[in-house]
Amino acid sequence: MKSEEIARLAGVSRSTVSRVINNYPNVPEKTRERVMKVIREYNYEPNLSARVLAGKRTNTIGLFLYSIYDIQSPYRIYGNSYFAPLVDAFVDIGNSMGYYMLVHTVYNPDESWRIRQTFSQKRIDGGIIIGTEKSQEIESILSKISHPIVLMDCDPEEIRKIANPKARIAVINSDDEQGIHAAVDYLVELGHREIGMITGRTTTYSGLKRRESFVKRLESHGLTLDERYMLKGDFTGRSTVSEVESLIASGKLPTAMIASNDEMALAAMEAFKRHGIRVPEDISIVGYDDALASSIVKPALTTVRIPFFDMAKKALEMLEELIESDKPRFMVYNADVGLVVRESCTTINT
Repeated sequence: MKSEEIARLAGVSRSTVSRVINNYPNVPEKTRERVMKVIREYNYEPNLSARVLAGKRTNTIGLFLYSIYDIQSPYRIYGNSYFAPLVDAFVDIGNSMGYYMLVHTVYNPDESWRIRQTFSQKRIDGGIIIGTEKSQEIESILSKISHPIVLMDCDPEEIRKIANPKARIAVINSDDEQGIHAAVDYLVELGHREIGMITGRTTTYSGLKRRESFVKRLESHGLTLDERYMLKGDFTGRSTVSEVESLIASGKLPTAMIASNDEMALAAMEAFKRHGIRVPEDISIVGYDDALASSIVKPALTTVRIPFFDMAKKALEMLEELIESDKPRFMVYNADVGLVVRESCTTINT
């Protein structure tokens, strides 16, 4: 069935059918429903190839998850306290906005070409790249393409330097300086002076930013950083357990620790528990992300909440702006975060 036949059966013009299919807003609701009723009844599907050749939009967004670390793990997306809630939010919000969401994972830098290929084949109107670890492959892509794209977990200034002059780019991050400052301030208010950190990978913007913000905030309180209490968790539970075991074996613990994500915080709590070290009586723990498990464990984890749903919504709105624009644009957005106080921290005597 062709669009002309849909128009005849619905009693509208062919251009009206086209506006309905392309989700244009300037269609009366009753007319839209009449056209959609015919489309549903006859199982009409627009010819995507013909639309692309005609220079029309596909109403499809590419969601690329860039996870090149820990290649041996099959759980880099499933259950991940950063990727998983974002993917859920993007799919739900994208669908509600009338977009198909094409999800693709990049597990190896050598596969980064697939991102560029998806654009060059005109399979998508715009793309979102999440979890962008520093890599020459991604830099190469950004230096060449001018298609609408949103990046998450990237340094805006670094992207600005390497981006194609004709690029239409938005960079979205959580305000990690705000989040780490809130966590440090809270622990200091509770009387803690020996505060350690379980760091994420500094090959990511968030991992580096959270570490730098932690060090600076300690200094602002007149506290000295003790490198013995800086553990390299790499954003994974497995690395965290190894680091915590070594810390325990040293015989010297801080009174509190901040983890750069909840997965590491929860892994640390389990490791301390196995050695009879109580949270929060013997050591206070703060996480980051506010993953679902953080409110379920005992004691419930105090953590920094990232507004994943709001960030996904903002990302899609900004991407839609870039798709509508035919001029170069560079947009930056930092989402507010907040400390969620639960049970994993306690006051100490100073």
